[in-house]
Amino acid sequence: MKKITLYSLLMILVFFSCQEKAEKKPYTMGQLTISTEHPQPGETLDLTYKGEQEVEAFYAYMVGNRNYPVDIEFTEKDGEQKSSIKIPDSAVALAFIIKMEETYDNNDKKGYLISLYDKDGKPVAGGQAATSYYPLTYGEEYGISANENATINTLKSELDAHPDLERHWQVPYLRLVYKNDKEAGEAQIKNYATSIHNNPNVSENEYSALMQFYSMMGDKVKADSLRKVIVGKFPKGNTANYEIVEAFQQEADLDKKAELLQTYSQNNSKLGNIGNYMAGNLARTYYEENDMDKFEKYMAMIDDKASQASTYNNLAWPLAEKGENLDQAEKMSKKSLDLITSLEDSKTDKPDYFSKNQYKKNLKAYYDMYADTYALILFKQGNIKDAIAYQEKAHDEKGRNTEANARYIEYLMAGEQFENVKEKAEQYIKSGNSNDQIKEAYKTAYQKVNPDSKDVDEKLTALNEEAYQNQVADIKATMLDEEAPAFTVKNTEGKDVSLASLKGKTVILDFWATWCGPCKASFPGMQEVVTKYKDDDSVVLLFVDTFERGDEREKMVEDFIKKNKYTFHVVYDPMVPDSNDFEVAKKYDISGIPTKVIIGPDGKMKFKSVGYNGSNEKLIKEMDIMIAILKS
Repeated sequence: MKKITLYSLLMILVFFSCQEKAEKKPYTMGQLTISTEHPQPGETLDLTYKGEQEVEAFYAYMVGNRNYPVDIEFTEKDGEQKSSIKIPDSAVALAFIIKMEETYDNNDKKGYLISLYDKDGKPVAGGQAATSYYPLTYGEEYGISANENATINTLKSELDAHPDLERHWQVPYLRLVYKNDKEAGEAQIKNYATSIHNNPNVSENEYSALMQFYSMMGDKVKADSLRKVIVGKFPKGNTANYEIVEAFQQEADLDKKAELLQTYSQNNSKLGNIGNYMAGNLARTYYEENDMDKFEKYMAMIDDKASQASTYNNLAWPLAEKGENLDQAEKMSKKSLDLITSLEDSKTDKPDYFSKNQYKKNLKAYYDMYADTYALILFKQGNIKDAIAYQEKAHDEKGRNTEANARYIEYLMAGEQFENVKEKAEQYIKSGNSNDQIKEAYKTAYQKVNPDSKDVDEKLTALNEEAYQNQVADIKATMLDEEAPAFTVKNTEGKDVSLASLKGKTVILDFWATWCGPCKASFPGMQEVVTKYKDDDSVVLLFVDTFERGDEREKMVEDFIKKNKYTFHVVYDPMVPDSNDFEVAKKYDISGIPTKVIIGPDGKMKFKSVGYNGSNEKLIKEMDIMIAILKS
């Protein structure tokens, strides 16, 4: 009888266990399905992504207001991508980031974000705050829409329900409140200040946050006073470190700069970003003074291999371009490559803000950049064979860098590898990543490979036409149809320029700043565009100076334009009062420059182009194609 009872009990337990498992329902967001709608920390989660196409993916697990990326390795099965992940015990929410070729799947701009749940099926404290805040930080990068007002409400609800979340979310919450409502923000910051002053055990981070709030509100007296308090209470803390680096930047005497670095190193077991910056600054200065002993001394102090490698490459590249001191340049360039190679083999140097695959790609990008430098040095030393070998290592398979492509072709031509030149140049021309140098090399190589041919010009014309059609198709695929935010700004003559007054025209906004190298590199090409369309009343180009600060801003901008003889219609993007934001850039979600926004005659944003690929020829064609599409 006991055996039967025990057996019956076991069957009941099995039944309820199976029933519990059966109750777990999968949850679908866009193309992604996860194995349960209420995933828990520590649980294994099965993932299914629709489509046979190979994808690149990771998930970011969120802890407090930070997140940590982990790669997802999908495998194709029955027309779908399958994987599983083990959710870390510390996680409160997850963000799935999925990329196909060069495009992120943003799930109709909602992203793939989910809060985690406890064993009772209730949301884990802080999970909703984390998923709401994530798009504000990463939304533009991954195409996820952010809503500041909704995030403010979510953070408030979480903080009201879980006061212990203040250490993670109080400061981000107050920043957002102040940004969106100065009066309400100031009132809440005053309450925060009172709680800080009444607490005998305030951390440096809490003091620092309050100091930043005072600065944000323009109360310099209170900010400076609090800074002194923080340095006194935490003489080896972050604020004290920032004071050291500020003094370092203002100091001209090298011996005193060295003393400041020494003080910093005594306060910190690792130099970190700040200390490495100071050591690198001293190393570069002594290099310029040709004091190689001190140069090597401070280079050796840098405790981050990536920073060391970057410094060596930055010193070697201008020597390579000028063809000066090539032996010294070769040694420094080789060191940069060796340092990056050592990081590839390291299992301890990966920062936690990279997944393994992201870190590997990041190191590969640096290696490619430094190998490009090394190849140029070798070429100028007359070592053509090794120059080609290193340029091949550095080479982007898709050939997106026109200048690097031209160097590669130049080395291959010098090595008389005409068949290779013909093949590679053809690829670059078709993809639109070529220039006149590459096209001339193609013609020479084609005739070397086909000495009896007379059709090289026709071949080149066909390649150019194919490049154009490919570019048209690529550009059409990026076309938008979003309302363009209204603005009124001042130009260099002090006159108002409004978007409303330009309705019915194609308007190109080129966001730039005088400190932006890629912006300035693109300007010769943009001048050609301006000249080409100067008599076309249906096309307007506005060069929006943004992210530019200082009392001399207008003089600096106008002197730059005048010195370079550009005929640009420059307008000034005004700063938002009591903020670090710029009005037009904020409205158009501009986070990096150069960025070009093309607005159609209907007043809607049609294209948004970020960055500069180094080819003015390609840039001009892109502008021509966009304008032609909007005119058609």
